Amino acid sequence: MDKPAMASVFRMRHAPATVSGVRSVGRGQADPVIGRRPLGEAIRFVIDAHPHYDISAVSIAFGDGSAPRLGSREVKALWDEYGRRWMEE
Repeated sequence: MDKPAMASVFRMRHAPATVSGVRSVGRGQADPVIGRRPLGEAIRFVIDAHPHYDISAVSIAFGDGSAPRLGSREVKALWDEYGRRWMEE
C-alpha cells in the first residue's frame, strides 16, 4: 500500500467497518465477535488482538464497500504510519 492510499484510508477512519478473520490461538478460547465499528477502531482492535489472536486471515471491509478490503499486511502498514495519531483520538 503506497502513502497516498494509506492517507486515503486514514481520512476514512470514521467510516463504518466490519472485521472478519480474527481467529483464536488458545485452547478453549473463542474467536472474537466483532461488531460494526469505525474503521480507526477496527484497525486498533486488530493491532491489539495480534499477540493473542491469529490475524493472518483478517479482512476489514469499510465505507460503501467499493474500497478494497484491508488485510493484515495493510493493517500493520497503516498502524506503522498512523498508529500514534490513532492513539491520540
